[in-house]
Amino acid sequence: MNFNQLVRQAQQMQRKVNKLKNEFDEKEFEFASQQDLITGKINGNLEIIDLKINKDLLDEENKEMLEDLLVVTINENIAKIAKEKEDTINNATNGVDVSAFL
Repeated sequence: MNFNQLVRQAQQMQRKVNKLKNEFDEKEFEFASQQDLITGKINGNLEIIDLKINKDLLDEENKEMLEDLLVVTINENIAKIAKEKEDTINNATNGVDVSAFL
């Protein structure tokens, strides 16, 4: 394999990874807290695009519980999405580290 072939392969991999990353960023992930008190959607770019809160949580007595539940629910799902994104890219590149391309 000569240098030009190696460069072409690297460019192909970069295009493939960029395409997967863009597709992943547009993907939507639904989430829900325990007992579905909070539900919503986060895109692959980790932006919240929809959020619904059960009306039973919307009184002053539940304010702290609601805040805690929001933090836990969103953080758990961000971690899941980040892992899925990493797995998607690793599968596409056969485990080759392409972080320099991202």
